[in-house]
Amino acid sequence: MEATTTPPSPTANWRLYLAAAWMSLGAIFWGYDIGIISTIYVAPGFISSLHHPSSSETGLITAIYYAGEKPLICLMALGSWTGYAFIAGPVNEKCGRRWTGFWGVSILCVGAALQAGAVHLSMMIIGRIIAGLGTSLVACAVPLYLSEISPARTRGAFVACNQIGIVAGISVAFWIGYGFSHWTTGRGVDLQWRLSVIMQFVPAVLYLALIPFFPESPRWLMEQDRVDDAAKALAALRGHSSNVVSIQSELDEIHANILWHKTHSVKSARVLFTDRPLFARLWRAWTLNFLQQMSGASGIRYYLPSNFSAAGTSKELSLLASGIDGTVQVACTIVGLLLIDRIGRRWALSSSAAIMAFSLMINGALQTAYPNQINSAANYCNIFFIFFFTLGYSIGSGPVTWIYSSEIFPANVRASGLGIAASGQSIGAIIVGQVWPVAVQNIGARTYFIFMAFNLVCLALVVLACPETAKKSLEEIDSHFGRMNVLDERDLGVGDKEMEKGRVGYAETVEVAEAVGGKK
Repeated sequence: MEATTTPPSPTANWRLYLAAAWMSLGAIFWGYDIGIISTIYVAPGFISSLHHPSSSETGLITAIYYAGEKPLICLMALGSWTGYAFIAGPVNEKCGRRWTGFWGVSILCVGAALQAGAVHLSMMIIGRIIAGLGTSLVACAVPLYLSEISPARTRGAFVACNQIGIVAGISVAFWIGYGFSHWTTGRGVDLQWRLSVIMQFVPAVLYLALIPFFPESPRWLMEQDRVDDAAKALAALRGHSSNVVSIQSELDEIHANILWHKTHSVKSARVLFTDRPLFARLWRAWTLNFLQQMSGASGIRYYLPSNFSAAGTSKELSLLASGIDGTVQVACTIVGLLLIDRIGRRWALSSSAAIMAFSLMINGALQTAYPNQINSAANYCNIFFIFFFTLGYSIGSGPVTWIYSSEIFPANVRASGLGIAASGQSIGAIIVGQVWPVAVQNIGARTYFIFMAFNLVCLALVVLACPETAKKSLEEIDSHFGRMNVLDERDLGVGDKEMEKGRVGYAETVEVAEAVGGKK
């Protein structure tokens, strides 16, 4: 078969966009579960149903979501690490990105059902534990899938769909929480927060129903030696036959990279710690994920109505302001999506950290100078800088941390690498979820200065230690960071032969593959 230069069909991009939109439904479900918990904290029915939980107990409900991958509350950080590093990664490698997302959303549904029916604190915590397990699967599957199906020049925008899904879910949760807060008659006091939780099943059902209609990640299929299926999947996502030069070239690059790692390295999470080039990627990704949460974003998000109340608004206005903040976050994340591949990862992350640090400094200074809402102008400034913080988080730290973490690892350890990196987010969220309400209660506005310092650390990390990855293919990024160390001379000799053999077999497969109705 002679390679042709047939242009892509008119529907080429739509297949890719629809696949990204579908996978983002999983992120919407996850985001809704994050957002709704902050609105029900202030619901009278929730408070009475759980017998008036203390600030440390509400912090536990938040933190246990991220520690939920193991049912040992006293070992939250260990549970979180176990879930991301030793469950999400292997499940992604074994089942693929689509079906890992399926199992993650299914488990989240079980957790949501338990939360909606909770009649005491322990039942709510069990629901959060189960939801946390589902989260570890979805949180890895969605950005991995989006990263692996997207072209290099627009990969940042596609992976940012993950963050748009999360913030869209949070925003919808805030507005639903605000709407249900007006139902205060009859059984409404008890049902308003339960129905708010149940509403998240809408995106879940859509996600689960549509899974058979979208292809698996071509890179994952190639890793499983399903070369024909990989060619068909990539052609379906690009919209034209696998004999087109651009498709064949992309498959060649993917296949060569995967073969190299298969024949020169061990496919094990252990090498992330023992191989110097891989560990260089791992510590950067883990630290970025940890600092994303230690930026104060979790505290701002999970306790948003309480934060607005502290800035001088009523409970009802706090919920309204939370809904507006969620909408602003969606809009800012979309702006970030449009810019992320133009401005690059480093600029987005560094400017994000600077904006968040400045916002927290102003909030801390104003609330220290004017405590107890004694100055209305200061109160309005506090509210403005909460929104400004949201802007900073949305254009950089929120989406780009996931983008960077999903693209810097080689194919053979990408899922495990992202899983371990995401555990940094989990541990950070546990710390912030537990510390924020207690710190605000005990040291007040000085809490903001603590998290401001973490943003300055993140700024220094990005400037000094994080190379740019924008507009590079995943295989080019792999080469930029440095190949893994080879095994030994005996393995190397066998590996080179196997790789050459694989290339020949692959070329023969491409010669006969016809993905979406193109000519042979």
